[in-house]
Amino acid sequence: MRCARIKDHASFRPAADLLAVRDAEKPTPPGSEAAKEELAKAMALLLGRVKPNHQTGVAYSWAATEKPVRRHILNMAGLAPDRWESPIHSFTEAERLSMRRAVLRAITIYERALNAV
Repeated sequence: MRCARIKDHASFRPAADLLAVRDAEKPTPPGSEAAKEELAKAMALLLGRVKPNHQTGVAYSWAATEKPVRRHILNMAGLAPDRWESPIHSFTEAERLSMRRAVLRAITIYERALNAV
């Protein structure tokens, strides 16, 4: 089995190597022009990206939810339960927000019941 030797310790290496590694890891000083240029490049890449469209997944999720669950969510949100067949994007933002609040309220109630059991 190989053992560590004292001559392998970092204190026996030339200090120039250690200082070069330390200097490479120094943070960029504030106001550095090179850093500003790199930041501008990164921001340009972020601005040019195409954001994913999740509307299809949201529509499929609502459509895949069982009929009684959709009716219950609509009823808890104070909406007409007979709109359970309506696509999710046919609801206004305010209606969808009230549906989201109703679901969160139901989750809290079921979690309390689960913790009590």
